[in-house]
Amino acid sequence: MKFLLIALWAVCTCAKAQVNQRGITLAEYSKVKTVILKNVEKKTYIRDQGFIFDRPEEKPYSFNLNDGIERKIYLYHIMDGASAVSIGSFAVFAMQGRQINMAIPNKLAPNDVWVQYLNDLKAGNKTADGLAVCVAFLLAQGKTEIKKDSTTEDTNDVCFPAETFINLTDGSEKAIAKVKVGDTVTGIREGKVVRVDFHEGNFQLNRILVRPNGQAWVSTHLKGGLIALEATPNHPILTLTGKQPVGQLKKGDWLFVRDAVSGRYLTAEIAEIEVNARTVSQVFNLKTEGGTYEAESIVVLDKN
Repeated sequence: MKFLLIALWAVCTCAKAQVNQRGITLAEYSKVKTVILKNVEKKTYIRDQGFIFDRPEEKPYSFNLNDGIERKIYLYHIMDGASAVSIGSFAVFAMQGRQINMAIPNKLAPNDVWVQYLNDLKAGNKTADGLAVCVAFLLAQGKTEIKKDSTTEDTNDVCFPAETFINLTDGSEKAIAKVKVGDTVTGIREGKVVRVDFHEGNFQLNRILVRPNGQAWVSTHLKGGLIALEATPNHPILTLTGKQPVGQLKKGDWLFVRDAVSGRYLTAEIAEIEVNARTVSQVFNLKTEGGTYEAESIVVLDKN
């Protein structure tokens, strides 16, 4: 009887969780985009145009992308005002006195909403440098729901080959095999390396070739301006929709590349993917204070 009651409670809890959220429709998404939240510094709960905007975190998320310019994101949950059902998130991006609003679908939203969201994010990034990479970072950190659930990461299969270049904050770069604990690496939130993992065995690598959407000075270029990154299939990469393992990336997906001269994070499109491009006997991985670093100038994430 006790087991039956526990099972019944679990079913009810699961059903309740499903009832408390649904995907935002395209009509709702379009309407939410017209909402202008005022006085976001003080207001964490707002009703407007039939929606509820609730911000659990009183303080905004702050970013400084190596250029001395502070960027803030005030992140709200969006709920249907009539039913209080969660339908997505709402990001208010503030930079140098400007404010850009972004509606963010949850994973239950239909595909046409996600297509429109990605188009809006790309367009917004053209007018506000750093918008896309900051929103993507919050998605990757689980601050809001991403479209796809990431696969479980294997402890020894989330790595890079020894010769992969890593960017340091002093403007230099090192092969990952030579990076030491205490080195300070660039990233969405720069910080020191707190651990270097090293594994020996047989590791198959995927090779992704990306084309920056703009002029980018990076350590490695291939023919036609493409940048190459090799990694084991489970290593997480920062994409326009948040965190994705290398093995789930597709041609046409957008990543982020750091320009060595300006320090700006440019969007970059995957032009080609080579699965099982080669096998190596040694691989390396970093654990950093900031949770991100740049491998071959492409923004990647710590494995956890």
